[in-house]
Amino acid sequence: MSLKPAFAAVLRSVRGAQHRTQENLADAASRTYLGKIENGASSITLDKLDELADALNLSPLTLLALTLSVRDSESPQDRLERACEEVRLIEDRVGMQAIQAQLVGDKLTKRRPNRPADLEKLTLVLACKAEGLTQAATARKLGLNPSTVQFLWTRALPSPE
Repeated sequence: MSLKPAFAAVLRSVRGAQHRTQENLADAASRTYLGKIENGASSITLDKLDELADALNLSPLTLLALTLSVRDSESPQDRLERACEEVRLIEDRVGMQAIQAQLVGDKLTKRRPNRPADLEKLTLVLACKAEGLTQAATARKLGLNPSTVQFLWTRALPSPE
């Protein structure tokens, strides 16, 4: 089962248990949009999830835990226990400081776009460069696309860890 019908079932049930109508949640979303969500015809954004959870006096985490529990046919408690363990592992491997370092205030930090280089090709291109070959000559010698050679030309081999 995908998340859309699972979330739809959770939202319908929670809203019904609170004796709320779609109109009662107008501060979070229009009735039309809620209808689409509750019929599994529309996905929800994180910001909208936060607004809906707030309108239902719940945490977004609660709605997500319930949704994942429905999708995976497991208890919400089991799902949350697994999530807590996953959080502990991530904290051990990554650390909250590393995650927070990606933000300045409430904005993401800028980072240079980067795609990984093929280490074998990079080594060959840098060897040709060291021999004094031009990029065009390197592309011909190695049988590589000139744009690949250009991409690798200014790169450096990663330092051994």
